[in-house]
Amino acid sequence: MKPGPELFLAWRYFQPKRSAVSVITLISIVGVVLGVAVLIVVLAVMTGFTDHLKGKLLETGAHAQIRKPVAYSDRHPGGAAGVFSPEEAEDIVKIVRKHGGDALPVLVSPVLLQVNDNFAPKGLIAYDPESDRHPNRGGAEGEHERIPLSGAMRSGVMDLGKARIVVSEIIAREFGLFPQSKLLLHAPSHLARLIERDRETGKYKITEDAELYLPKEYTVSGTFSFDKYDFDKDIMFMGLDEADELFGLDYGAATHIYLWTDDPFDMERFVDGVRRDLQLQGCPADLRTWKDMHSRILGVLAVEKNMQFFLLIFIVLVAAFSIANTLITTVIQKTKEIGLLKSMGASSGGIMRIFLLQGFFVGLMGSAGGVVLGWLVIHFRMKILYAMRFLTGQEIFPKEVYLFRELPAHIVWSDVAVICVISILLCTCGALVPALRAACLDPAKALRYE
Repeated sequence: MKPGPELFLAWRYFQPKRSAVSVITLISIVGVVLGVAVLIVVLAVMTGFTDHLKGKLLETGAHAQIRKPVAYSDRHPGGAAGVFSPEEAEDIVKIVRKHGGDALPVLVSPVLLQVNDNFAPKGLIAYDPESDRHPNRGGAEGEHERIPLSGAMRSGVMDLGKARIVVSEIIAREFGLFPQSKLLLHAPSHLARLIERDRETGKYKITEDAELYLPKEYTVSGTFSFDKYDFDKDIMFMGLDEADELFGLDYGAATHIYLWTDDPFDMERFVDGVRRDLQLQGCPADLRTWKDMHSRILGVLAVEKNMQFFLLIFIVLVAAFSIANTLITTVIQKTKEIGLLKSMGASSGGIMRIFLLQGFFVGLMGSAGGVVLGWLVIHFRMKILYAMRFLTGQEIFPKEVYLFRELPAHIVWSDVAVICVISILLCTCGALVPALRAACLDPAKALRYE
C-alpha cells in the first residue's frame, strides 16, 4: 500500500464522530495538550529563575573575586588578616588589566547597625565610586559602572562621600530611614576588643585596658533596590576611605578585589592567566569565579530542572496509554474493514502504519495545542498569580522566599522542540500495540467478524 492511501485512511479513522471512541480520542488529545503545556511552563519557569538568578548574582557581585588567604596574614604579622594593603590591591588591579579585564578594590564586612535603641547586624560593601568609573570600562566618557548602584537608586542621590551611606529600601523601611536620616555603625573589631576570656575561669569579662570608643555616625544619602530580596535586606554601601576609617585600616585597604571580564560565561582563559601571573609575582590571592562561589545553588537548580522534566514527562505517558485504549477499540470496530483491505492486497506493514499514524496525529495535535497553551500561561503568568492570590487570599510567590519581585520565566525553544519530539514519539509508540494487533489479523477471520 502506498503512503497516500495509508495517510488518507489514518486521517479518516482519526476524524471525530459521535461515538465513545471520538470522546476518548478527544480526551487523549487534551491529556497531551496539558502534559506538554505543564512541561513547557515548568521548564520555562526553572530556566527563567536560573537566568534571573545568574543576572542578579552578576549584578550584585562580580565575575570573579580575589581574597587574601588568612594563613598568609598569619605569616606576615604586619598586615591585617584577610586585608589587602593599598599597594597589594594596586598590583593586583594592574595584573587583571594586563589580561584585558578590570578590577576594583572593595571592602566587604559585617557591621552592627544602630538606629536609636534598635540594633541589627548588616553587611557593608565599600568602594571608591570614582575608581568604578574607569575609562577602560566603556560607556560615555567612562561613566559605565561595574557596581550599578546608580541604576538601583530609588530615592536621594548616590553620595558615598564623607560620613555618607546608602541603604536599601528594605533597611530603610525596617528602621524608618529617609534621605538625610542619621544612623550609627559599630565595627566588629572594636566591639571584640571590649571583652576577653578569663584564662582561669573561662568566662568572658571586660578587658582591663579596653579603650572607650564611640560608634561612627553617618547620614543616609539615598536608598536603592536591586530587586533581590536576600541582598537588599542586608547590604549597605559606603565609600572605601570611610569604611577604612571605620575599621581602623589604612586608606585604600580592601578585603576583596572584584574582577570583571567581557564574557562571564566563558572566562576560563582569563582566570588562568590572572592566576598564573599572581603566582609568578608572589601576590597573596585566592581567585574564585562567580560560578565557583555559587556552584551549589546553580547545581541544585540544574538538577531540579532535569528531575522535574523526568517526572512530568509521565503526564504525556499517561496520555499515550489512553491512545492505546482508544485505538484498541478502533481496531475492534474496524475488523471487517481491515480484513477487506488485506484481501485487496494491503500488507501487514501498511495496516500497521495506518494506526501508528493515528497515534502520530494525536501527538502532533496535542503538542501543538500544548505549545500554544504553555505560551499563553507564561505570557499571562503574573495575571494568573494575581487572580490566584485574590481567590485564595494567600501570596503565591512571596519575594521573601523566592528572592524576586515577580515570577521569572524564559521559554527556550530548543527545550520546546525536545518536549514536542518526545511527546509525539510517546504517542506514536502508544499506538504500537493496537497497530500490531491490526497487522496480525487474519483476513478470512476478519471478514467473518460480526
